[in-house]
Amino acid sequence: MKIRGIYKALLIFVTVTAAIGVWSKEHHRKAEAASEATVAAVPVSAAAVRIKDVPSFLEAPGTVTAVRTVTITTQVSGTLDTVSFQEGQMVKKGQILARIDSRALEAQLMQATGLLDRDSALLANARVDLERDRQLIKVGSITQQALDTQLATVHADAGTVDADRGSVKNLQVQIGYCTIVAPIDGVVGLRLVDPGNYVTAGSTTGIAVLTQLEPAMVTFSMPEDDLGSVHRALSNGAVPVLAYDRDKKTLLASGALLALDNQVDATTGTVKLKAEFSHAGDALFPNQFVNVRMQVDTLRGVPVVPTVAIQHGTQGDFVFVVGRDGKAVMLNVKVGAVSGDDTAIVDATVHAGEQVVTEGADRLDRGTPLHVVAN
Repeated sequence: MKIRGIYKALLIFVTVTAAIGVWSKEHHRKAEAASEATVAAVPVSAAAVRIKDVPSFLEAPGTVTAVRTVTITTQVSGTLDTVSFQEGQMVKKGQILARIDSRALEAQLMQATGLLDRDSALLANARVDLERDRQLIKVGSITQQALDTQLATVHADAGTVDADRGSVKNLQVQIGYCTIVAPIDGVVGLRLVDPGNYVTAGSTTGIAVLTQLEPAMVTFSMPEDDLGSVHRALSNGAVPVLAYDRDKKTLLASGALLALDNQVDATTGTVKLKAEFSHAGDALFPNQFVNVRMQVDTLRGVPVVPTVAIQHGTQGDFVFVVGRDGKAVMLNVKVGAVSGDDTAIVDATVHAGEQVVTEGADRLDRGTPLHVVAN
């Protein structure tokens, strides 16, 4: 009986000890799992993949050029009498810009006009004499030689009158040049010569530079590999071109592709293009640097993700997708065109409705448990 009691007590002890061990092990496992779930779940923000049409752009640096730039020079030599424009003023074609002292030319014109009047009178008298001689020769009062001499005199006097008329016309033109007018609509630059200075015809310095700002032109270059895309875009109609500031943040003006150069620069492997901006206003200024974005295509119905969701690694671009089990799934993606804050994915690795991580991706790896705190 005593041995049986000891055996029974020992059995109870072993059973209780085993039960305590099992309970402790299970409790520890549950606590460890709970702790692991609590610690490993990374809070992230996510956004859904959407389907939309995305315009495809080619980008390049460009330079604003004026349609026309004219150096205002004088065509006659003389003293610059008055300047009728303000620096930076917008002027219209035909508007008076400056005047040259024309008094000396006007005096020469009076002299030439007097000579013309005198020689015209001599011509008229010679013609009267010629008509008289033609009547006299009929009755034998003069010789044929005398008639021929008088006819030559009339021709000589007529030549003199024509020369006088040419001199008068030339001086009238010279006096007209003394009033300098704008040859185009545009903006006058800084004045290069002050009134009172003697200016000479043929001087390359000029009085000022007049620049036509409307429409504005932008020249830029594209790699020859993009020529196919440009030609396809041109075959479909007008090609939109956008001009952005140096930081690529502010849209300055919208225009269209105007011309494509007829040859590739063999040194750089690029081809020049020119875009026209009809209503740029003061946003584009000659020789200004701009960033050009030319739309050459539109991707129809492609999945897009927020650009901030795209990560960059040694194996290329990738995104983290929230898996069905709440864990991170890393997908390598091929990115396409950018539209605003979205980027197109062109290899069908993501699908509409899937959640991609937009914040917190720097703490993730494959299979990391996720806790989405914002969408």
